[in-house]
Formats: sequence, C-alpha cells, structure tokens
Amino acid sequence: MTLAVDLLDRGVLPLVACATAVLCWILPGLGLASWFDRRRARADVMARRLFLPKTPPLWVYGAPAAALGSFGLLALAGLWIPGLFIAVIAWIFMEGLPRRAQKKRGRRFDLQFVDALMGLSNGLKAGMSLPQALEQVSRDVPAPVSEEFADILREYGLGKTIDQAFEDAAERIDSRNYDLVTLAFRVGKERGGNLSEVFEKIAASIREIWRLEENIRTVSTEGRSSARFMTAMPPLFLLLLWFMDAKSMMLLFTDPVGIGILTVVVLLNVLGQLWIRKILDVDV
Repeated sequence: MTLAVDLLDRGVLPLVACATAVLCWILPGLGLASWFDRRRARADVMARRLFLPKTPPLWVYGAPAAALGSFGLLALAGLWIPGLFIAVIAWIFMEGLPRRAQKKRGRRFDLQFVDALMGLSNGLKAGMSLPQALEQVSRDVPAPVSEEFADILREYGLGKTIDQAFEDAAERIDSRNYDLVTLAFRVGKERGGNLSEVFEKIAASIREIWRLEENIRTVSTEGRSSARFMTAMPPLFLLLLWFMDAKSMMLLFTDPVGIGILTVVVLLNVLGQLWIRKILDVDV
C-alpha cells in the first residue's frame, strides 16, 4: 500500500495507466488480435485431441497475462531484471499447460491400455470381429481409452478402414505402447496372424516394461531427490540473503558484474539439472 501511494504521489501510476490504455488501443492494429486467434486455434486443436468440452482460457491468455502481470508488478517496484526473469519463467510454465495435460492423459491411457488389450484379445477369442471387440471394450473401460476407441469406431463408420483408423489415432495419443500396438497390428494385417495372440503378447510385454521402469524409478529416487534439492538451493540461498541484506543483494540485479554472476549461476544451475536428468533418464 505504501509503495502504491508513493508511486501515485510521483505520478507513476497515472502514467502507467495511460500507457496501458494507449497500448490496448494500438496493439490490436499491430496484429495482436490475429496473434491471439492463432493461439486460440492451436489451443482448440489440442482441446479436441484431449476430448475436452471446451478450450481452457488459460491455454490462450494464461501465458501473456502471467508474464505481463509479473513483469509489471516487479517493474513498478523497480526490480526490472528480476521482473524479466520471473516473466520468462511464468511464460514457459503457462505455455507448458497443454503439453502437461496431454502427458497426464497419456499416463492415464497407458494405465488402462493393458486391460483394454486383454479385452480385445478375449473378444476376438470369443468370435467377435475387431470392430465389435472395440465397441465392447469402449463400453467397459473408462476414459481416456473409451474415448479413443469410440473415436476409432466413429472414423470406421465414416468409411475408413479399421487399420487406418488405428494409425490415425496414434497421431493424437502420446503413448509408446499404442505405437507398438499399431505397428504389430499393421504387420499382422500384412503377413497374417492371430490378432488375439498378438494383443495378449503385447499386453504381457507392456507389463514387463512397467516392472522394469518401476524398478529403475525406485533405484533412482535418491538421485532425483538430490537433483531437486541442488536445483532449489541457489534460489533459496538468494532469498535468504535478500532478507539478511537486501541492499547488497540488489547489486546482483543492478550492477553489470552482479548481473553477469547471476547469469552464470542460472546457466550452470540449468545445465546441471539437465545433465542429472539425462543421467537418470534410462530408456527401457
């Protein structure tokens, strides 16, 4: 409140308000509206892939609002360099929301996929055709597998072949297990074979891969915890020094030497985190 009153007394807040109004009037003519239209189009495509009823507004406006808001607040307090740094972090975090939603849905798909494959195998053994087995599994298995199988059946009903519908679904499903099934399905259709046995063997292979991945995750837990701790230490140390001696800490953001030191620390921290993640990321 004191900072706001001080800025108001100096005439800074009215100036910022006028500049904001001018920008809001000018920027649409400079392509801001078309830029937001392109962002909305990309978000709509991702929302349809995830079978969402509507596009989350955060996917369209979240990143610009978070970056501009964080930078504006810190810039008003005179912290231009920290404001720019926080704005970049806010932009990256908000821009990653659709991708994280897709990965989360992919993990849920993988957890249900083994049961779905066993359902397909059992249906084929019972004498059903593949579309009939897909329809039964789509009723018995929850989303997202039921959504994807229902979409495959919808495309099959519109005239696509069942193998083409399977392959087209792989473009929106972020799952290596599904890619393996589509490959095996295509080979089985070309060279012949028992699809029920193929699905059953793939389900067994996926279970074994999960067992190995869980074992690797358990063994590398300590290393991952150490990586998080090492990454969080520099920001926490800077925050502690800020409370101890804020005036001296400001030299890191205002003095050229301090800015250089801070840049080197950030780069080394990021490189160290990427290096540790590369070492601990074992592909099964």
